[in-house]
Amino acid sequence: MGLTTLLETLTDLVVIVGSDGRVRELSAGARAFLGERVGAAPHLHELSDVVEPTCRTELASPVSQALTRGGVWRGTVWLVDGAGIVAPYAVTARLDPAGGIVIVARDTVDARARGAAEAESRSKDEFVARLGHELRTPLNAMLGFAQLMELEELTPDLHEDVERIITGGRHMQALIDDVLDLARLRAGRGDINKGPVNVLDIVQGVVELVEPLAQRRGIRRIIHPARPLIADADRRRLWQVLLNLIGNALKYGREGGNVRVGIVPVTGSRLRIEVEDDGVGLSPASLSRLFRPFERLGAEETGVEGSGLGLALSHALVTAMGGVLTVASRPGVGSVFAVVLDAVDIRYDHSESEDDAGEPAGEGQLEPGGLRVVHVSGDPGLRELVTDTLASALGADTISVPRGALAVEAIRRARPSLVLLDRDMPDVAAVDLLPRLAADPVAGMVPAFVLTSDADPDEWTRLRRAGAAHVLGMPLDVTTLVAATSQLTAS
Repeated sequence: MGLTTLLETLTDLVVIVGSDGRVRELSAGARAFLGERVGAAPHLHELSDVVEPTCRTELASPVSQALTRGGVWRGTVWLVDGAGIVAPYAVTARLDPAGGIVIVARDTVDARARGAAEAESRSKDEFVARLGHELRTPLNAMLGFAQLMELEELTPDLHEDVERIITGGRHMQALIDDVLDLARLRAGRGDINKGPVNVLDIVQGVVELVEPLAQRRGIRRIIHPARPLIADADRRRLWQVLLNLIGNALKYGREGGNVRVGIVPVTGSRLRIEVEDDGVGLSPASLSRLFRPFERLGAEETGVEGSGLGLALSHALVTAMGGVLTVASRPGVGSVFAVVLDAVDIRYDHSESEDDAGEPAGEGQLEPGGLRVVHVSGDPGLRELVTDTLASALGADTISVPRGALAVEAIRRARPSLVLLDRDMPDVAAVDLLPRLAADPVAGMVPAFVLTSDADPDEWTRLRRAGAAHVLGMPLDVTTLVAATSQLTAS
């Protein structure tokens, strides 16, 4: 590409001046800006007339000194266009080896407009957040009184009216929550708690939850490949995102068609969750507006319910988790939404979870050397103490896990005789983890002991009610631990 051709493609103001001070070349943008205010071959000093007079006076000496010292000057210059409008330009002036000078000026209006738009967007988010908080108070009162009315003896018609109030109120409550959530995320204040998450568990749970909708529309669900991969994500937020994506695939997919959910590893220690449908697809124009809040892309005319917030919120949530949400779509073919997240490679102190026969050890089954125990603790010193104590006293094989989020996966792989939990782990409390273990088909069959430094009897009762088979005090009483664990071998 020649110099003249290049200058014709530039919108920046580019002026190339020869060693005699005469302008040799002008970009198309510079010619348009100067118009008829200069002649065909103007001198450099003639161009100074387009600089705002005060700015011209202030910059004369600094520009000259910078060019003399280093051969280049950069700064902001206020220029006057043909209509007399003054605007700031980012200007670079550079001496060339032949003795001339090259001047490049870039309009900063776009940057200022972008900054103003971002400031306006932040103001809107703050306003929406304040409005949402203000709406919550009367809405909560309305729902509370409606629920009280529901308990009264009402005629069938009145009871139906109250149900409508409650249904509408809860819908509005969910909408307000989504708006507030989106505003917080866009302001960088989202509630994100990342940790290792079994993606297959969440996908299966979401698919099970939306089963009624799938059956109504006759859509077949396919999960492929059906194997666990661990993502570094917020479990609750990832559930929220996948519920939206899979729910949308069922709502907008072809009746009697298929929805495929793929979980695949990708390069760079990442994984991708794909939600694919064979629906009507989206046009390029629709794709450009897809993640905007309240943008339904004409779906409001189809009778399908929605607020237009789901995809905007999902996009913000995935971004806040350090991931990427993308979409590919073709009209008449369907759409594929993909969530890309960091993957976690789970490694245990003892990676093998099979016995000598090559089959997983059964629940409560003694290994050749004794018990197999999974210990979940964020304290490395305590993990080492428990491992050494159980190994020396009972010949136990202890698998140490540093986070509660890894507990279910560790139990499934190790098939232990016992689970030991610290009352407070880095990412979850034992009282909250115990019900999750009990709900799992494998982990629920393994007795769980809790180690706690809280001597309050009410707390111990609370832990037992949550599912603890035994509660042990801290500092750790080795004799008590061994005695409690020994009961497993006697039972």
